[in-house]
Amino acid sequence: MEFEDQYGSALMNIELAVMDVYLQHPQLLDAQVDAGLGALISRYKAELLGREVSPPQLPQRPLLVFESVRDTTELMLGRPDQVMDTITLEETVTCLQRIRKSVNFWTKRSGKQGYLKFVRSQLHPAATDS
Repeated sequence: MEFEDQYGSALMNIELAVMDVYLQHPQLLDAQVDAGLGALISRYKAELLGREVSPPQLPQRPLLVFESVRDTTELMLGRPDQVMDTITLEETVTCLQRIRKSVNFWTKRSGKQGYLKFVRSQLHPAATDS
């Protein structure tokens, strides 16, 4: 089974969390999304290794991405005691890495907001950029 087929719901939920930040802060850049996702990946990897997790040291916009996506991934992880189909911590890291790879691909292909504009066009096809 293809990764996107198996984890499509998780990937979409993460991207919706990113879109929430983008729609509130249209000046958000792909690099800021990447930084927020990178910090969250580091947090979960530290947790997997049993290391102490410290708060991220991020500027405002990457921190907003971090917090929005973290809120979503915590629900997907079944924390705290949510009644929801859950995925493992390892699967969560893999999903975040997959989205981060997409961020880098679309940034290289279409510029500073290439990923954000691509995802917005997929999730909100009727939306137009100003």
